[in-house]
Amino acid sequence: MIRTFFAILPAERHRGMYLHLTLTLISVILRALGTVALVPLIGALFGPNPADAWPWLGLLAAATAAGWAIDAVISRIGMDLGFALLDSTQHAVTDRLSRIRLSWFTPANTATARQAIAATGPDLVGIVVYLLTPLLSGVLLPIAIAIALIPISGPLALAALIGVPILLAAFVGGARIGRRADRVAAETNSALTERVVEFARTQQALRASRRTETERSLVGTALSRQHGAAIRVLLLQIPGQVLFGLASQLALLVLAGTTAYLTVTGTVSVPEAIALIVVIIRYLEPFTSLAGLSAAIESTTGVLRNIRTVLDAPTVGAGSIVGAVTPTETSPARDRSQTQGSAASAPGITLAEVAFRYAPDSPEVVAGLDLEFAPGTTTAIVGPSGSGKSTILSLIAGLQEPSTGRVLVDGVDLADLDVTARHALAGVVFQHPYLFDGSLRDNVLTGHPDATEQRIDEVARLARLDELLDRIPGGWDAEVGEGGTALSGGERQRVSIARALLKPAPILLVDEATSALDTENEAAIVAALTADPTPRTRIVIAHRLGSIRTADRVIFLDDGRVVEDGTVDELLTAGGRFARFWHDQDAAAGWTLGRTSQTLGRTRQ
Repeated sequence: MIRTFFAILPAERHRGMYLHLTLTLISVILRALGTVALVPLIGALFGPNPADAWPWLGLLAAATAAGWAIDAVISRIGMDLGFALLDSTQHAVTDRLSRIRLSWFTPANTATARQAIAATGPDLVGIVVYLLTPLLSGVLLPIAIAIALIPISGPLALAALIGVPILLAAFVGGARIGRRADRVAAETNSALTERVVEFARTQQALRASRRTETERSLVGTALSRQHGAAIRVLLLQIPGQVLFGLASQLALLVLAGTTAYLTVTGTVSVPEAIALIVVIIRYLEPFTSLAGLSAAIESTTGVLRNIRTVLDAPTVGAGSIVGAVTPTETSPARDRSQTQGSAASAPGITLAEVAFRYAPDSPEVVAGLDLEFAPGTTTAIVGPSGSGKSTILSLIAGLQEPSTGRVLVDGVDLADLDVTARHALAGVVFQHPYLFDGSLRDNVLTGHPDATEQRIDEVARLARLDELLDRIPGGWDAEVGEGGTALSGGERQRVSIARALLKPAPILLVDEATSALDTENEAAIVAALTADPTPRTRIVIAHRLGSIRTADRVIFLDDGRVVEDGTVDELLTAGGRFARFWHDQDAAAGWTLGRTSQTLGRTRQ
């Protein structure tokens, strides 16, 4: 926990943290002196000369007042450190998330990232004041009281010093007993949250398949696991509480017995013994406070662990570090990225012996690819599902990094570009576009926030978005809903296409952009993608003939390897895999459902 805390605390705040620790130590010493001062104070009050109590009363008052003043300074420093920690963590986590390899985002890691983001709030602001300060005081105060007892009674001080590691060991041991169950509970709670969200989002499919009962869904399984984990937590908390309770009672018995022995032997007076009982209670109080902090310590440790997991996640490329400088400062690729893609010509793209796998132990999706895409050309990539088409687009877009080999734009390796330069090079139209909760204008402007109204209107016409604007209430200001739920699949795709066209990137990557469109709109969008005046090198994944016909070149991909490569006419003449694909698609396009007097049958038009 301490290592993660200092890792996310800004370096310029480390001096403030050291000051906080120093003042906390001074505060603990003052409280220990004030507590132990009760012994001579009470002894003097009930002794032959009560006036001797005044110096001890003055010491107690001075220690108490100084302690209050120092505690006020500690609280102010702690809050300043907490807000600095919050600001630093929010920026560090969000920046890291924008650079993490996409393959890292498994369901478990996504849940961890969500929890890390959710935790960057009041929990971090109060971590110093409400957790670290009480934790340090709880550990140091008993030690300070034991040391302060040395001038009064060596045996009692020795017993108190011996009791500190025993009580701390009981506290740590009790916490460890329940820690595993707490982690299981946290995991099951996270899984339950994910399943509940999934259950809510998939109600349409669940209702259609009559799977809305909780018991028949994955939510029911997650609820059962969470219930079992909760019972384990409760059962495992009992041994820890019993262990710490026994240690506390044993310490009280030993200290009280030592005090009684000292009183009987005449080492301390009866009034001093009474004061020592108060000191013993004050000595044990911090351990009770530590027991109360156990849940908060485990929770905070989990929060910092999640943050650490995100901050340690692998990023894309060595140049991903913010502020990293590309070795080729004057390269065309860097010039384009710095001008947001407003170059006068489109770039060439090269894949040199590229291989990629999503995990170290998973099979290669593409292997040994050597491809070149000429500047300004349109290339269609065709092939069966799982052949690696979308992976190639992700590699060119810089969303993934090859396991081996290089992806070069105008001769510059994408791995040498910083994340901003890499992402500025390509506009992407995904097969399943995601729209952000906001207006149509906001979603389109994501591609280029500084675009002129003329350019916005131009891409709206190209993407056939103007038709939607004319009939939807609110026009550009219409809300699309989270994920674009207020729009149909085809309408979301048009917004996505307009967004990609608006981005002044010299590379345009299209992943089956017309899959959600009807034939008429497909033809219009295909024409729009080719009619866009921005100089671009275009690579299109397509299954429909309308998107393939306009391509300068076709690559047929299967099992991560290029099977055929050439123009449409060349591949049709060759009569290979692409020709069979073309004829199958052409034949399927000519078939419709026709109704006879008794049955539904397919009729060739």
